[in-house]
Amino acid sequence: MRTKMIHKYSLIKPGSRADQFLERQFGSTLFTYGQIFSMLLPLILDQFFICFIGLLTTAMISSSSQDSVSAVSLVSPLYMMIFSVFSAISVGGTVVVAQYKGRGDQEKIRAASGQVMLATSTIAILSCIILVTFAGPMVNVMFRAANPIVIEKARGYLVGVAISQVFLSFYMGAFAVFRGIGEAKICLRLTIIINLIHLFASMLFLNVMHLDIFGTTLSLNIARFIGGAIAVWLLMKPKSIMRIYPRHIFKIDGSMLKSVFRLGIPFAMEQIFFNGGSMLVQTYMVQLGTISVAANAITNSAFSIIYAAGIAVGTLATTIVGQCAGAGDKVLARRYGSRMIGLGTIIVLLSIILLLPLMPLILRLYNAPEETLSMIYKLLFTAIIPMPFFWAMSNIMPSILRSAGDSTFTSTVSLVTMWIIRVGLGYVVSIPLGFGVQGVWICMGIEWVIRTVIFYLRYRSDVWLLKKTID
Repeated sequence: MRTKMIHKYSLIKPGSRADQFLERQFGSTLFTYGQIFSMLLPLILDQFFICFIGLLTTAMISSSSQDSVSAVSLVSPLYMMIFSVFSAISVGGTVVVAQYKGRGDQEKIRAASGQVMLATSTIAILSCIILVTFAGPMVNVMFRAANPIVIEKARGYLVGVAISQVFLSFYMGAFAVFRGIGEAKICLRLTIIINLIHLFASMLFLNVMHLDIFGTTLSLNIARFIGGAIAVWLLMKPKSIMRIYPRHIFKIDGSMLKSVFRLGIPFAMEQIFFNGGSMLVQTYMVQLGTISVAANAITNSAFSIIYAAGIAVGTLATTIVGQCAGAGDKVLARRYGSRMIGLGTIIVLLSIILLLPLMPLILRLYNAPEETLSMIYKLLFTAIIPMPFFWAMSNIMPSILRSAGDSTFTSTVSLVTMWIIRVGLGYVVSIPLGFGVQGVWICMGIEWVIRTVIFYLRYRSDVWLLKKTID
């Protein structure tokens, strides 16, 4: 049974029309609307903080040279392809923890939490060894058409971020647990600590000491090491909200790991091939020149600010719908699924209205040449036009379906549409048809439309509610 929300800090008067309307829309036997929005606000701030710090860091790298930002852009999909594996496992962990939370089984929550930490850290260590060992050959083979200076910087960046992901895995495992039980405020505080350390260290290493790519990776490792240590302490300290013990981490629980991997592996495969597709896009984008590669990288960084709040709604949906599914209330899970799509659409629209006028100020941080800026604006508007209509259903609905256990279908659709539309059609539109880098962004919008139709039909069928995730 839900707990009554205290209105002490609410801007909405208890009993008012607004209060009653929001309670009708978002209140239920499991949650009040106040509880839902108290989870959403930290998640939005969390995403904005991550994106904004990422934007500032990219801007500092860009100010070093266009070669540096191009190197980071080229390597990011390759690194993300490996990173996505333990990232996906943490998402699977969030769903499992959320469902046990909905069932009210505290010991199972602790067991799942420990196994998520074990799985993410083990995969991160193994992938780090692979990336560090083969960084040179991978970069040389995949980006041999790039400028030699860019290749050298890309190799150094890949090694640095590969090492940092070991520390990040502790942080992400803890986040999976806290988000699963609805403790978004803890995640926000930890995000602020990590990203402020990363920002100030980047300012020191890039702007003062002029360490370029090495400075970027050094600041990242320092921030993630501190963040990972704090995350583990927050989970294991005596007065933790969800205290886990070493036995929960180091004692392998086959049944629990099976539940986590059942959800995580399809998503991991989706993310691997998704980033593999992005990497392939980068390889043919190199043919368009350094300016196109840099424009694409800067646009991706700036555009992430616009959809940050929408990503937060997707994370919220995983917790809310997952807990409903764990409680066995399919009607409520479906109702909240619809509410999350509506909420996501409204928030994305507000983000565009509020942030688009600020784009000239934001883009000024990158010190990009006029020719690059012109291309960036074209790419931004190419993505923003279809965004209010198709982004939420295309990007939030997968979280809703996955939170009830429908992971394989969701990942398969995302994977197939990405490779056929964004990679395959993107190449045709960009290179043979001569649209350049804008062709990739046009095809991304087309992909949103197709995903929207497929996921909507799946949601209407209710097949996703028949999946079993936990024992």
